Amino acid sequence: MSNLTIKAKSLCLATLLLSAGAANAQSNWSIGHGYASGGVVGAQYQWLHDDIKWTAAVGLVGAAVGVQRSIDDARQHSIGLAAGVEDLTAEDGFFVATYQYYPSGFANSGWRLGFSAGMRREDESSFFGSVGKTETKPAIAFELGYQF
Repeated sequence: MSNLTIKAKSLCLATLLLSAGAANAQSNWSIGHGYASGGVVGAQYQWLHDDIKWTAAVGLVGAAVGVQRSIDDARQHSIGLAAGVEDLTAEDGFFVATYQYYPSGFANSGWRLGFSAGMRREDESSFFGSVGKTETKPAIAFELGYQF
């Protein structure tokens, strides 16, 4: 079984588990940039339950699942985790911690700004497959998005 098939099945299973656990939650959409949004540009579906937000994203060059928790009374700041794949810099996967700032609030429509930092797995590959060794490297990204 190819590495890509295993990744796709893992992301589908994680999305199914997230959706089953968040069936009674409020949901919304977001578009954005960064690992948690699936890479360069992506769409993120969000399930909000109290101060916890579960996410599943599909981007132009990747996909991700994650969770965020609001950490202040005004519900403008959150911390979380995200994992997924991104073909440009993390074709063998990434796992990052995230910080997000929501000027309009964690559950409200508006901009979100933040960053993510963690680890990514990358190989020297071409369009037709892997041609080199896989390396673990640091992952740092600016996150920007708008949630509806």
